[in-house]
Amino acid sequence: MALPRSIRMERWAAQCVCAVLLLASSSPPAVAGEAACADPTSYYAAIATSTPDQLRSDLHARIRGHQRIPYTSATMLDTWTVLEVSDEDPADSNRIVDVYRNISYPKGTSGARLYEREHSWPSSYGFPVDGSANYPFTDVHHLHLSDPSYNGSRGNLPFGWCPSACAERPTEFTNGVGGGTGVYPGNSNWRGGGYWEVWWRRRGDIARGLLYLDVRYEGGFHPLTGAAEPDLILTDDPAFIVTSGGQNAAVAHMGLLSVLLAWHEADPPDARDQDRNEAACAAQGNRNPFTDRPAWARCVFLTDCRSDPVFSDGFEANLTGLITSKSSRTRRGWFAPNSPRSRRRSS
Repeated sequence: MALPRSIRMERWAAQCVCAVLLLASSSPPAVAGEAACADPTSYYAAIATSTPDQLRSDLHARIRGHQRIPYTSATMLDTWTVLEVSDEDPADSNRIVDVYRNISYPKGTSGARLYEREHSWPSSYGFPVDGSANYPFTDVHHLHLSDPSYNGSRGNLPFGWCPSACAERPTEFTNGVGGGTGVYPGNSNWRGGGYWEVWWRRRGDIARGLLYLDVRYEGGFHPLTGAAEPDLILTDDPAFIVTSGGQNAAVAHMGLLSVLLAWHEADPPDARDQDRNEAACAAQGNRNPFTDRPAWARCVFLTDCRSDPVFSDGFEANLTGLITSKSSRTRRGWFAPNSPRSRRRSS
């Protein structure tokens, strides 16, 4: 009889930590406090939420400096191993459930997998050349297992709402959700107008991965290895969402930010989000703060740091006001010149 998923996750995490220690054995010591990654309370104990500036700065300092794992390796812990745990089918530990089609596939091995790895922030936007110094390329907080056809259909499209006459990419009925076709939005993904609209059950998952990247990668250098890191910026202006010409870039954009914030609100963290967060913590030593503390997205990205409960009255109105106020948009998105986003640290 199979062990409960919670126990299997705990055992896997212990094995994963050992693998990370082996990965880091020839590297500088781990960032102070990373051992507390498994305990969200202590992990965020020093985070101040008084202002958007302070929260962004503290979160960046807390989640940066993680241990990079290889994208693919025959001998070490790699992204395949982590994702096949984080995206595991809760009904069958020998299978995974993909992010877009919601289909359950048997876990495979090299050359025999029926699924691919999806960069929710496409690597072509800023970090296409994999290597030991390319941290976002293998950052599992934004990687998902995906059906190859759906992964190809999405391509590197930004995330956004279907404007009209979009092509439907339906989901499968798996574990009580998904399925059905012919009705918008239904349980389907939609492609059109230069955007990819994720089906409702995975919108928040995708959004929180990109919100994390925006705060985690602010340029500068990795505090342990000295590797140069890109400044990854979420924006509402599609003019800045361009490929980096096959080269790793110092600055890159992705979006649409307003849509991702709306998806974050509409699809709060669930058990799958938490499983992914725990797997990432065990594998690379950091957490996604917007999975653990969803209200912080409002403070960081909407400059609203009230202590009221997450997604209480006023969030949507605030979001709508920022989206429709073109005067508040800048080259970096839609933030005023004195906002925390335009005063990013260069560390």
